[in-house]
Order: sequence, then C-alpha cells, then structure tokens
Amino acid sequence: MKIKSLTIYCSASQKIDKKFFILAREIAEIISNYKIRVVYGGGNVGLMGEIANTLVDLNKEIIGIIPKFLVKKEKLNFKIKKLKVVNDMTKRKEQLFKLGDAFLVLPGGTGTLEEVIEVVSWKMLKLHNKPIIILNFENYWSPLLKQFENIIKIKFGNKNLQNQYQVIKKPKELEKILKLWTQRL
Repeated sequence: MKIKSLTIYCSASQKIDKKFFILAREIAEIISNYKIRVVYGGGNVGLMGEIANTLVDLNKEIIGIIPKFLVKKEKLNFKIKKLKVVNDMTKRKEQLFKLGDAFLVLPGGTGTLEEVIEVVSWKMLKLHNKPIIILNFENYWSPLLKQFENIIKIKFGNKNLQNQYQVIKKPKELEKILKLWTQRL
C-alpha cells in the first residue's frame, strides 16, 4: 500500500504531562525519515504544536487545517508553509479526512475521540478503506478499545469492528508500518 500523507489526530492541551510531548516529538522524528506528508489540526499548542514544530525544524512537509474560531485559542502556527483556515470544525474534519491517505491517533481529548470514532465508523460503513493506527501509549486508549469489545460482545456492532484499525503501543511500531507504506529517505 502506498501512503503519501498521514493525518494525525491528537491533543491541543498544554496542561498534559511532559511524557506526551516527548512522545509527539519521537513520532514526528520517526515520520521525518520517510517520504510522507503530515496533515494535522493547524494549531501550535499541545501535541499538535509539538509534532508540527518538530517536522518544520526537520524541514518536512506538513499541512495544517484550522477553523477561524480556534486561530487564537490554538495559536496559529506561522512556521507552517501550508496552512488552511476554514470556516468551522466540520470543514476542518472534512479536510483532515480528505487529505490523509491514513490516520494516526495519538492521545487526545474529546476532539480526538470524536475524530477516531468518526473514521472508524466511516470505515465500518465502507465510506473509506484507509488505514487507521491507534497509538495506545501507556494504555491511554484502553477504555475505548474495551468499549469497542463491549459493542461486539453485546451485539451493537459486528466482529469486523476490531479489523478496522490497528493498535500499537510504542512509537517504534509505527516505524515498521511506515516501512511498508512508503520509501525511507
């Protein structure tokens, strides 16, 4: 499978533990070794900002998509050469989906949760067949993954739900996936 762009869903919070910022930097450094463009939420805060700034410092291609009303809150990242300011969250999510050939889900809040649920649901509905990777760093997403199991167990969804995404626990596992998807620089 040839993946040229990767949409990353992640936190915009500055209040989180430093280990998450270290994780985001490590992810960006791994991605920088491959011919792959990153698409993200356009902000300069939280894990979003850490990924974007690391990739900019490494002279890598990155596209940011940010809605007008979040420009001040998420601190528009002026270092990015390709930044799209859209009217609302619906347009942001639409662009994040459209521009990504695959999705990587890092720890995040309700916005990240909404995005992962949406791309998994759409894949179940066969609206796309793009790879979805959930980085379950320190079991962050375990409650969600357990809920997916519960959905299957009590028959609110079918057993194919767990085939719609891949779970990894460490950034190094992403490197193995990227090797399959694209060329190393």
